[in-house]
Amino acid sequence: MSAKKWDLVIVGGGAGGLVLALALAQKGLQIALLDQKSPPIPPPRGEILQPNGLRILDELGLLNDLLAADVHRNRAVHFYRTSGQHLCTIDYARLPGPYAYALILLPEVLQRRLLEALTRHPNIHTYWGARFQSVLWEDDRVVGVEADRGGKPLLFQAPVVVGGDGAGSRVRNAFGIRHRARQYADGYFTTVVDRPQGMKEDSRYYLGKRTIFGAFPVSQNRTYLFYMIPRVQLEAVKARGLDSLKDEMLSLHPEIASLFSNPLKAILSWDQCAFMPCFRVNCAAWTVKGGALIGDAAHAMNPHVAQGRNAAMEDAMVLARVLGDCYDRGDFSQEALSAYERARRPDVDLLQGLGNEMTALWNSGFPPLVWARDRIFRSVQRHASLHDKMLGTVAGLHLRPLNLSDRWKALCSTGGSR
Repeated sequence: MSAKKWDLVIVGGGAGGLVLALALAQKGLQIALLDQKSPPIPPPRGEILQPNGLRILDELGLLNDLLAADVHRNRAVHFYRTSGQHLCTIDYARLPGPYAYALILLPEVLQRRLLEALTRHPNIHTYWGARFQSVLWEDDRVVGVEADRGGKPLLFQAPVVVGGDGAGSRVRNAFGIRHRARQYADGYFTTVVDRPQGMKEDSRYYLGKRTIFGAFPVSQNRTYLFYMIPRVQLEAVKARGLDSLKDEMLSLHPEIASLFSNPLKAILSWDQCAFMPCFRVNCAAWTVKGGALIGDAAHAMNPHVAQGRNAAMEDAMVLARVLGDCYDRGDFSQEALSAYERARRPDVDLLQGLGNEMTALWNSGFPPLVWARDRIFRSVQRHASLHDKMLGTVAGLHLRPLNLSDRWKALCSTGGSR
């Protein structure tokens, strides 16, 4: 069977792969995009587009159309203890315009806009239901992929193959890239419910000992809920039944019970819910000769940093610029492609490290760590410098980790105000 020739093959139809295809489409490249689902159906949860993701969509000419859809423009995130105390508010209004907000929406809303944009480019060809099988090699260089669709083999030949196929990436394994994958101890029960009339515009976190509950509006009438569940307890939670889980969530905080008692009653089966596991992936390299990884395939991170999808889109835009130079020179060596990794890895390393720190504090049930977490949040509320560093990092606009002086201030400060 002969292989069809392309300029670029992308494996994975998530936001990173779609953005990469769109960013390179204007160069006239013949692009094949493969995904094993037809097209992927997002699970019942929300999607957070941070300011850096909004900026990318604006560059692609998609933001205004997205803002006109039924999405939620989020101005602030409020953190509470499950005992009732307000800890802090992260205020996006402190960011410089024009992206002084986050956009929270159902994943299919973003996906629909990206797919519609793809159809406007006749040189982008999508192969839904095509399952990646293997990489085609010529000596030590990637020259294409083999896939299977409905039992029929498909061969794609290209000077560059990009793997955007998630934390369990088969492309990464086929490239032979050494990596460490870690599944965090905790995941999240997720669902989308009717938005109660009493819920204000902003998003909310409720934190306790080994407890996290979040409520994020995703549209005018819907709200995304997530609740932390230790992975080892998942089967026991299911065995107790959905009603037991809903009762457990409603007992966390009086406000949760008053707002979400009726909306949660409408969740009648596990099919209306999902469990979101959390992963971290560290790769020895993100590129090989003729190949590259983006998004979770290269660097899955804990969702506490709220940058996973946004980071994948950042990868795509940087890789698109690097590939533009590669196509102009006809150079697809690992050295040429690794300019992408050199540009992105410092930020990603910072975000992954921050995700680990946040997991250790936010998820903990150990009293000294719970005390430290709550004290840090209260310090963020009091000190503009700490607030703005945290906000800028989560927003993806300027990554400035807290230094030793910041950490000391966060733990020891007892006064001051924004």
